[in-house]
Amino acid sequence: MTRAATSRSPLLAATTAVAALALGVSSCATTGVEGEGDKNLPTAGVGPFRKLGIDEVPGIAPFVLDDRVAIYREPAILAPLSASDDSPAILYVVGKQASVDVIVRSRADDGRAFFGTSGDFGKTPPVVLAADAPWEGASLSGPFALHVNEEIHLYYSAAGGIGMARSTDGLSFTKVPGPIFTRDPSSSWETSEVHAPSVYVLPDGRVRMLYASGAAIGEAESTDGIHFRRVDPEPATPGVEPVLRPAAPAAPGSLLPNEKGPFDTLAVGDPCAVVRTTQAGRLQVRVLYTGTDTAGMTSIGLAGRYGADGPLTRQPTPVYSVGAKESAPALLELPGGSYLYVQQDRRVDERLTYKAIAAAFSPASVKLPAPAPFPEAP
Repeated sequence: MTRAATSRSPLLAATTAVAALALGVSSCATTGVEGEGDKNLPTAGVGPFRKLGIDEVPGIAPFVLDDRVAIYREPAILAPLSASDDSPAILYVVGKQASVDVIVRSRADDGRAFFGTSGDFGKTPPVVLAADAPWEGASLSGPFALHVNEEIHLYYSAAGGIGMARSTDGLSFTKVPGPIFTRDPSSSWETSEVHAPSVYVLPDGRVRMLYASGAAIGEAESTDGIHFRRVDPEPATPGVEPVLRPAAPAAPGSLLPNEKGPFDTLAVGDPCAVVRTTQAGRLQVRVLYTGTDTAGMTSIGLAGRYGADGPLTRQPTPVYSVGAKESAPALLELPGGSYLYVQQDRRVDERLTYKAIAAAFSPASVKLPAPAPFPEAP
């Protein structure tokens, strides 16, 4: 992975510069505070987010990676190895090339000025993965990247399930043969091919993968990151259940005037798992996801749990909702705050709207410094 050679990374420096301000920001939302010990909900510590402003991005806010031909979608951020890691932000996204979807790579030294965006003239994010196996079909989607020892593992979705590829430099990948995980046709809720993988490692070394299928999110476990078996969050019930289902609609007459019902009653998907140990020493699994309501509107939600097992508890309000078909969240946590990257509609005028990568930040009250220059390489 590329690292800053002689000076501190602008990514780390910028967020560290606002850390003192961030510590002074308070919020009554369960997503923004640590709480007293672990008495708060398991969804604490993520968001709420506000979209980046005009002075915080080098292009059209809040978009950080856009191209009306490539149509970048489904971001995956490669998280730093540690809080002191001075690496730039590495982003893997889906983009169109010759009418098929491939996975490309970009980077930003500050988390905002990404290589190859529309304002970075003459540069194009390189393709790192394309469909070339019969089981994959024509296109790839749903990337998720993480460090594993000295390698980068890139999980992705294709026509026949979920695949994985390995790299030592984050640019050249070698695929593991065949899909590593596919739909269970006997499942009552896995009504579409599994997709949108998100992988995390438990303290004891076990590898967990969240995935989407139908209208829900499931979980699987592996010892090597390749061979997965489904995990049942509710072993007392028949079959293997999802860890997160759509919310139940509000009961008739239960909402106050102008009060909105749940934002994710139609479907939940696009999981993005982030794991940490709380100040009280408990494992906390937090999952950002796309929630869709019965009107088809999407928002970014948050669910979580304490410990490695069991269903997820949802935060009742979204952490990011701007009415622009936002979906596919990716989270980058840094000492001074967190970036949220999403796929979102970029509206140019009445005739032209296309998908692009937008960014948001938390704490929402903190204003970021001016963006860094575009990097010379991806």
